[in-house]
Amino acid sequence: MKKFFASLLALGLSLSLNANAISIDLIADKTTASIGDNIELQVRISGLEGASALGSYDVNVHYDSDLFSISNITWGDAIQGNQLDLFGFGSLQDNSSNLGWLTMLEVSFDEIADLESLQAGEFTLFSILLSAIALGSGDFSLTTNAIGDAYGQDLFIDTINSTTVNVNAVAVPEPSGVLLLLVGLIAAALLRSRLSRSSK
Repeated sequence: MKKFFASLLALGLSLSLNANAISIDLIADKTTASIGDNIELQVRISGLEGASALGSYDVNVHYDSDLFSISNITWGDAIQGNQLDLFGFGSLQDNSSNLGWLTMLEVSFDEIADLESLQAGEFTLFSILLSAIALGSGDFSLTTNAIGDAYGQDLFIDTINSTTVNVNAVAVPEPSGVLLLLVGLIAAALLRSRLSRSSK
């Protein structure tokens, strides 16, 4: 009987730990682009409902620098605002980049109680605007250096989902056969009328 209750308790604990699975997703606004197009890549966190609030992060975004160049970085969520700067007091923000990676760091100055009671359970950490500069298929992935809760303790990330964007050549539409035939007939008629005028 004791083994049964121990097994039941272990099952309940494992299910409760997975109930608030925290994940980070890289979401591109398009999966196919042409050279010269802009791509917005959002880095979103979810699963914070019922868990401790996010207080800091230090992550590396990996991308193919032969296919994409970074144009702009926007901190926070476009709709919900920066969830690590709830009252506009600011937050420590830093970024650095090299060919193929971008390191993003942010630390909240907000109070622990404010982060835990007011921070959304899902939001965009930052967005990166990139330009497609060459043909190919480019993967975007993320690694974490540190993710901290409102207390400064390590926050476990269950899953990190990457994304891929394909850069294709700009499609040049071909003229239809009927249009070419029409242009040819008009040219032949004009040439015929010119020849008949010149022979008179």
